Amino acid sequence: MKDFHFSLNLGLIGTDDSRIDIILEYLKEKTKLISSKDSISEFQFIYENVPLKMKIFQFKNFEDLTDNINHLKKIDAIIIAVNLYNDQDILRLSLEIYKEFCDKFMFNGIAVLVGIDTYLIEQANPPTYRKINEFALIQKTKELKFHYCCKIQNSQRDITEIFIKVLNYVTLKLEFINPELFERVKISSKDFVGKYP
Repeated sequence: MKDFHFSLNLGLIGTDDSRIDIILEYLKEKTKLISSKDSISEFQFIYENVPLKMKIFQFKNFEDLTDNINHLKKIDAIIIAVNLYNDQDILRLSLEIYKEFCDKFMFNGIAVLVGIDTYLIEQANPPTYRKINEFALIQKTKELKFHYCCKIQNSQRDITEIFIKVLNYVTLKLEFINPELFERVKISSKDFVGKYP
């Protein structure tokens, strides 16, 4: 049973402009990267004594994820990242596109909208105002019926908080679906080095 792990498929959506690469870089630092090829990265780690293998499917646009239904079997979580200084990405997000995605994938996982402050990440002086403020981020999250909205200003702290929310949701769901297997699969943290966070 020690070699068993739960699998988690995560759709990570964001343009180069959104600096979504910082999320993958963070995961490479904090977990064990197993493989990386063609915008698909696989990580292995222990979270709350539960062995997880997380496969990340990276796309530039939400529509790209929906179009890849034949390539993907199941998505457990999605994170959509937008650059707080570029309002075009957030304007393209619509409830209609999200519903189409949910229908195609029978998606009932966790959805998170993330605003990335690219200037603070780079420790550069930002323009006088953000095109997407906190209110706009919250409103779009409500409109899309996502579970959470977050901001990334400090990559270490903020990305940790996002993944704790996602992983708590996923592990709670795994425990609910099959409590006996969940308890058997849990391992002692001293037996495994790749602990997250």
